[in-house]
Amino acid sequence: MAIGHLNWDQLLCHAKSLSEHGGLSVPTNATRIEDLPISGPEEILRITKAIANTNGAILNSSGGTTGKPKLAYTPFHQAMGRLLQQWKPLGPGSVLLNLFNPGRLWGAHYFIQTLCEKSKAISVPAGPFTPEEVSAWIETFDEIGINALAGAPTGLADFAQGLMDAKGKLAINTIIWMAEPWTESKFKAVRSAFPNAGFWCDYGSVETNSIAVNGPECDRDTYHLLPDQLIEPNDHGALLTRIGDGWTVPLIRYRLGDKIEKSHCRCGRSDALIIEGRADDSVSLLSALISTGQVIRLAEQVPGVEEVQLLLTRSKKETAIREASVFTITFTGAAEPQQVSKQILNGIHNLASVVHQYPNSFLVKRVQKLQRVTRTNKVPAVIWRE
Repeated sequence: MAIGHLNWDQLLCHAKSLSEHGGLSVPTNATRIEDLPISGPEEILRITKAIANTNGAILNSSGGTTGKPKLAYTPFHQAMGRLLQQWKPLGPGSVLLNLFNPGRLWGAHYFIQTLCEKSKAISVPAGPFTPEEVSAWIETFDEIGINALAGAPTGLADFAQGLMDAKGKLAINTIIWMAEPWTESKFKAVRSAFPNAGFWCDYGSVETNSIAVNGPECDRDTYHLLPDQLIEPNDHGALLTRIGDGWTVPLIRYRLGDKIEKSHCRCGRSDALIIEGRADDSVSLLSALISTGQVIRLAEQVPGVEEVQLLLTRSKKETAIREASVFTITFTGAAEPQQVSKQILNGIHNLASVVHQYPNSFLVKRVQKLQRVTRTNKVPAVIWRE
């Protein structure tokens, strides 16, 4: 069932206009959205580059955390005119500590800077802190009057842990998060450090910018689609279409990397959605097709497991599907590796069959810290290694 609603005549007119500026051709007999072709990152790059050559832009790239990095030229306005009609986490009097990494073509830091500018808030563009660094800055942050934070859950949890370790306090009333999902341990740390903060999220991607949002009145992991958009849920990745002016990029049936489903939210607003996981998470392990998302979900169900990361050793065989020779599950927490291994193998029978034949193809390790992407300071769920 589609999320959102668009007028067909307006959509068809938009698709035809887009095809004249680098978009895909519109079939002459198209009578419904399903008749229109599916677009991808190549079309976005072509269209946004053409617009940027006239109007200027910021060149950003996706982190490449879960797939091949995607380039996109983002207008300097970053669709704030549209976004702030629906989502206002900041305003005059807000003093925000920006914990997102700057540079290296990652757009989150600059998105937050623009959000502060258009909201008439004060921005403190600090970037991330390790827990050990926080204590030296508490007096400065208190003097500045920091009352809002923005970051990915990993960076927010580091900052919160550092503050609690130093027995410091900041009067935070707003937390803006994006770029990765919460783990319960990270959310608990941030909520403990900042019990009076409201949580706000902007869901999107580097190439699309804002798609959906939520606020303190919403379920934490439920979002509301911004107006003038439509999402077609699809097992191969949801399809996003949007019409009208003021977006960072026009889109017709753009294939997202996430599985998205229609949902309900405690706030009662319409067009609610949830992210079910990555659409491209199937990997072949010695010819057995395995869902990496299922492996991680089973591991997370074991009591005492805090966070899970799957390390995939790339096979030397050249195949059409991604092929791994070894699955290594790493996790933090108090659980025993044997418990985690048993839970996964009991839940995925074809993986258990592979492991029975090739015991060294499946490893489970408890670690102190999971690996991060230096460029974004995120903890990816899956990492490929040679």
